[in-house]
Amino acid sequence: MARTALVRPAGTAWGAVLGGWIASIGAMALLAPAIGTLLANARVGTNDLAPAVPVVLGLFLAYLIGGYVAGRMAGYRTSWHGMLTAFLSLFVVLVLMLAGYAADRGLLAVTGVESLADVIPGVRDLDITTSGNAVTFGALLGFLASIFAGWLGGVLAPSHAVAGTVPAAGTAERVEKREAVRERRPLMPAPTIGRNGEERVSR
Repeated sequence: MARTALVRPAGTAWGAVLGGWIASIGAMALLAPAIGTLLANARVGTNDLAPAVPVVLGLFLAYLIGGYVAGRMAGYRTSWHGMLTAFLSLFVVLVLMLAGYAADRGLLAVTGVESLADVIPGVRDLDITTSGNAVTFGALLGFLASIFAGWLGGVLAPSHAVAGTVPAAGTAERVEKREAVRERRPLMPAPTIGRNGEERVSR
């Protein structure tokens, strides 16, 4: 007899992780105008941490959606794929920070890039000096919120592993043994009895 078991591929579905990352970026782009409106109406001070709250909340919602999309696309180990979505985004942010540092030091002057504002529009308008504590607090809390939201989104995603047929354990195929028996003929024919009751040997 055979039983049905779930067949889950090994490894990580990087296509699902990339899809979840794109979904999180799209969700963040949709939430950015609302977050920008809240920040524009808020009075930002050096020691004020209130502006970091909508940013962290926006990151949480964006990566919750991205983690769900990644887990649903993968169909297996959904929490792992959702968490990798957040780690991929953090890796991209780290690369951008290193590129900005290199541009400020003039290491990318050969390519015509003198600052990070030449690559990412809108960075030139940011004033970090007036909201230093808010940026630091938002970065630390946003880092943790992104990872947790990606993991939670992956947990909420359904699994759809492929069902396969696996032979049941403890069952063995039946083997039929057939023995061929050959009858040997006698070397001398058996004597026959004649009509008169005398034995007659046929030659």
